[in-house]
Amino acid sequence: NLGNALKDLGRPEEAEASYRQAISLKPELVEAHLNLGTALKDLGRLEEAEASYRQAISLKPEYADAHSNLLFLRSHMPTIGAEQLYEEHCEFGRKFEEPVRSSWPLHTNAKELTRTLRIGFVSGDLRHHAVASFIEPILRHLSTREELSLHAYYNYHSVDLVSKRLQGYFASWSRVISLSDADLAEKICADGIDILIDLSGHTAYNRLPVFARKPAPLQASWMGYPGTTGLESMDYYFCDKRWLPQDQFVSQFTEKLLYLPASAAFLPEKEAPAVSALPALGNGYVTFGSFNRSDKINQVTVQVWSRVMRAVPKSRMVLGGVTSDESKQRITDWFAQEGVAADSLTMYPRMGLGEYLALHSDVDICLDAFPYGGGTTIFHALWMGVPTVTLAGGTPPSRGGVTILGSCGLDEFVSRDVDSFVQTGVLMATDVDGLSTIRAGMRARVSASPAWRSELIAQGFELGLRMMWQRWCAGLPAQSLDVDGSYNVVC
Repeated sequence: NLGNALKDLGRPEEAEASYRQAISLKPELVEAHLNLGTALKDLGRLEEAEASYRQAISLKPEYADAHSNLLFLRSHMPTIGAEQLYEEHCEFGRKFEEPVRSSWPLHTNAKELTRTLRIGFVSGDLRHHAVASFIEPILRHLSTREELSLHAYYNYHSVDLVSKRLQGYFASWSRVISLSDADLAEKICADGIDILIDLSGHTAYNRLPVFARKPAPLQASWMGYPGTTGLESMDYYFCDKRWLPQDQFVSQFTEKLLYLPASAAFLPEKEAPAVSALPALGNGYVTFGSFNRSDKINQVTVQVWSRVMRAVPKSRMVLGGVTSDESKQRITDWFAQEGVAADSLTMYPRMGLGEYLALHSDVDICLDAFPYGGGTTIFHALWMGVPTVTLAGGTPPSRGGVTILGSCGLDEFVSRDVDSFVQTGVLMATDVDGLSTIRAGMRARVSASPAWRSELIAQGFELGLRMMWQRWCAGLPAQSLDVDGSYNVVC
């Protein structure tokens, strides 16, 4: 508990020490191994974190949270290929579905094509969390639709002001963190949910073992996790065509892909500072930036960033969200190994939203991390006038920037490989006038993007639900669907 408190206070080194002390006192305490793994991940020590998660699993093989944490961690590791990552997710599915598959209920939901659908949302993030900021603009529209009845299954131990506000969008709101998987599945089934939506994937406070029990006739995953759940009981995954092209990614999902106009809706911060003039115009040098979580920043990423900086004379870099002295020193050492001096770097800890957004006034252009790229940070940077150079990788977590930038007409900032990432970063950084023009018109540009038009996504989402439902009523299996009707691929 002391370790957890220290972790929540942003003191991961001290949290690590507490977890290790707990393990020394009680080596079989599985939760301590799990939490140690998370502290090590936050410190960027991914291989050590993996060992801790695997130790937790060895002590308690049925510990679903440890399996999910391990999968989330593995998606950050540059040495893991797409095929291997997918297979490890499928192993999760087999482990947690096979024991309960024979007890899947026979769903008796009325097969009426046009009736009001009961839609359930399962999440621990319906609170002050990035997922809530993405889902709320859509809920605002969906909650007005008589054709839908929305029901929340909230899997967190406390509520905040955001939770209380979100409750108003739902016909019912159930706190379910104390319910067992079997009891929650039984409740969902008894509630007559037609389509059950997971908003967590393999992130904290997920209830994927509940989905493995198939409590609703149709189930889908959306928004919270950039990748497959690995569950065959999960029928669909909501995405968009820029992010997950059908021909490239159908083989990386147990779910069928359902394409929306955009994967999620971004709600800009009302109190965001005004967009500043391009700092390079006054500084006489270019400042790169990264506001990714520090555990996304690996040595390979730093090597590539350093190539960009070496090719742009006098350039500097701002890094935000560096959570500990250990992380700061590790990143500094990696840059030093690549010939980038410490005095070229400015690092900031996590801070309030207003301060964080204001930091963008010091940044000309952002550089994305990989293989787990940015999402929310790219949205925020764009709203503050700052484009991001991103890499279109071969796994879902590596392609968030592809869809965000592409939907805003900024495809020139998307690179296909490491060499083109460097070339793009250098080219964009040396076109100061072009960056200044983009910055000045950015908010008008992004406001026209599908990702900023929540009503468009809500309409697509509702249409997708109805298409899914009609197929189920007709006794047809799930298939990949596109709500704009441009193509309809049977997988």
